[in-house]
Amino acid sequence: MDTLYLSTQPGESLHGNLRQAAGILRAGGLVVFPTETVYGIGADAGNPQALERLARLKNRSQKQPFTYHFADPASATSLAGPISPGARRLMNRYWPGPLTLILNSDDGESVGLRVPSHEACREFLRLCDVPVAGTSANPHGEEPAVEMDQVRAYFDGQVEAVLEAEPTVLRQASTIVRIDAEAYEVLRQGIISHEMIHQTLMGRNILFVCTGNTCRSPMAEALFKKHLAARLEVPVDDLKELGYVIGSAGIFATFGGAASDNAVAVMAQEGIDLGNHHSRPLLTESVEAADRIYAMSPSHTQLLHQLSPDSGSKVELLNEKGVSDPIGGDFDAYQKCATEIETAVKVILERLD
Repeated sequence: MDTLYLSTQPGESLHGNLRQAAGILRAGGLVVFPTETVYGIGADAGNPQALERLARLKNRSQKQPFTYHFADPASATSLAGPISPGARRLMNRYWPGPLTLILNSDDGESVGLRVPSHEACREFLRLCDVPVAGTSANPHGEEPAVEMDQVRAYFDGQVEAVLEAEPTVLRQASTIVRIDAEAYEVLRQGIISHEMIHQTLMGRNILFVCTGNTCRSPMAEALFKKHLAARLEVPVDDLKELGYVIGSAGIFATFGGAASDNAVAVMAQEGIDLGNHHSRPLLTESVEAADRIYAMSPSHTQLLHQLSPDSGSKVELLNEKGVSDPIGGDFDAYQKCATEIETAVKVILERLD
């Protein structure tokens, strides 16, 4: 068999080369393609003969499932059953990218799904217009190919086509995570570490609510971010990247109000800058998006339930009695309020583990 080598370098021939490779795959051929992790070998997932050839080429049991490769997350999830919130969080954070998710399909079987970030690969997968069953490009017992010399040595004359590209960027296989509504397991760690997966899955959308969003709830938001970042040993600015959305709002707030002077001064002692805070009113959309809502007083919880009757158990007081309102008080009143908030925040963080 003469293997056809098709360039993926940018240029006029790129789209035609990708389209030709996609046609070869749809016709039952095997195609080696680049990803950001390692080179892969693909076959039409709906073609039993092609899958049998791929299994023989890899010297693996035909009962051992392949990973399905797709150009975009929407296409990938078409093969899965209901997507758990945790799986959705991982997709939103790492797809396209070096993550393989093993989910349950509608018939209860496990299915491995991957959305690579390599642009030429994604266009190839899009042009295939069929689910592509893929596996790493290496004979059994050998290292996965990360550059063209390895691909040629392994598979020249054994596959119909190879999409030629530069050496892969990450040079290691994707992280594999098995996840359902109850639990998750990291089966193989790649560039996305177990800790990164854990932090993403443990992330939360947390909202702190007071009256005007100028003192208590902004201080609670800021203190929560500070202590959470210290707990995770990351900068505060990295929390969103790890899946945490932390905000504050006021039930009777207006847009754009500044934090009170004493709140700014008290937070400055904590190394926190509230000078750029802008108040915002509580919106129904914010309540619905939040995983947990911490109110400063019993009256706030009552109003939250009136605003969103379905908010139910996700609304609770920041502490048992509510946080004292420092409005109209001096610096010491704000300091006392901040201490109450900080104590409660530490308790919340203990429960997040």
